[in-house]
Amino acid sequence: MVPNTDNRSLPQVRVALAGFGTVGREVVRLLQEEESRYREQLGIDLCLVTILDRSYQKKDTSGIPSEVRLTDSVSEFLQAPSDMIVELLGGSDPADQIIRTGLEQQKAVVTANKLLMAQSGKEYLALANQNDSYLGFEASVAGAIPIIRVLRRSLFSDRIVGVRGILNGTCNFILSEMGDNGLEYEEALSQAQSLGYAEADPTLDVSGADTTDKLAILSAIAFKAVVSPQQIATRGVTEIKPVDLLYAQKLDSTIKLLGVAVKASDHLCLRVSPFLVSNRLPLSNVSGVLNAVEITGSSAGSVVLSGRGAGGAPTAVSVTSDILNAALWKTGAKPSASQATSHHSSTAGEEDSGSSASKPISDKDERYPFFIRFIVKDRPGIIAELANILAERKINIDSVLEESCSDSSNLPFIITVKPILFSTVQEAVGQMKALDFNQIPPLVLPMLQE
Repeated sequence: MVPNTDNRSLPQVRVALAGFGTVGREVVRLLQEEESRYREQLGIDLCLVTILDRSYQKKDTSGIPSEVRLTDSVSEFLQAPSDMIVELLGGSDPADQIIRTGLEQQKAVVTANKLLMAQSGKEYLALANQNDSYLGFEASVAGAIPIIRVLRRSLFSDRIVGVRGILNGTCNFILSEMGDNGLEYEEALSQAQSLGYAEADPTLDVSGADTTDKLAILSAIAFKAVVSPQQIATRGVTEIKPVDLLYAQKLDSTIKLLGVAVKASDHLCLRVSPFLVSNRLPLSNVSGVLNAVEITGSSAGSVVLSGRGAGGAPTAVSVTSDILNAALWKTGAKPSASQATSHHSSTAGEEDSGSSASKPISDKDERYPFFIRFIVKDRPGIIAELANILAERKINIDSVLEESCSDSSNLPFIITVKPILFSTVQEAVGQMKALDFNQIPPLVLPMLQE
């Protein structure tokens, strides 16, 4: 990362790194270990010049070359001479300031910040265009899976009609443990925390908010839409019980937290929710902390990408890939690289008259079969009352399943219904919640069967 006499003729790109945490440390390791290969294959001398970290004095920095300046001052970091800024701090402040300043200074900027890309990605891309800058954000979604690059380049020739995926490894691990080992939600979460898969405060993951941010980014790219995370209906995994996974198995399915975006004729349908996923579908087989994204094109059909979606090393691979592409753009080493910014922004949220950016987000065509789970105090007439509520809204029952249970005061059973509008089944379940036999509110999950 530090130039030597044999490479002084190579174009040099000075890199400033903000954040020396788990991912930042792995990025530095990759830049060091693969330094000679990057130089040989790309013809570029990547030189790490400064690192910003608020608590670097408390960290092991012995692996950082002595020429690299360490600082805890944002202003000092932004004033340091550099050609590229890599933002790995996360959160809003000072990450937003660092990204904006880098773009305004016509630098290449690389970030893994899903929160800011979901909330302010359109503004950042506009800044990149205005200042002839570069913005790379592959690592903001699904770790090492190159989903953004696939949407922007490999499938750019096709018209994307749907994107759905498992975008949070923590929730996928929790649901896998509940299904495979019969653990309660709290037990599975505790195990995820003990293994380092979940934070001490897991709210961002288990509430679905992390998946929502990532779905907003993917939707902006896939559909050229301006999507705010606040517009996406979101439900997490905290209400899922082992009995739900048991009934899912009876239906030859499993439960996954999915982010789903579907393009309708004049609007987008966006949702984050646990889904009952048929075992015939590829996403049902993605277990543990793995992520997977399924893209459906009008011509290509379904394409599924799967891999490790979190952790220092997988995320660092995507970050470093963006660093290399940004370096090529900065030096003009490859003709295609110089077009990266305009191509990037035109497919990631820039409005035009023919795009779906002007199309509203609506659930008016969001139609699924549904799984409805009840835990009740048993008495005669329960099924009849529920059937009447469904019949009033012309919702057809597909099946009723009841496993034997010794506790008649907490009897679990499920009803599945044939495809119906999401809003209609929600109205029905809202009425069901008021019935006096419920021990807890009914749980309703959409089902993916094809």
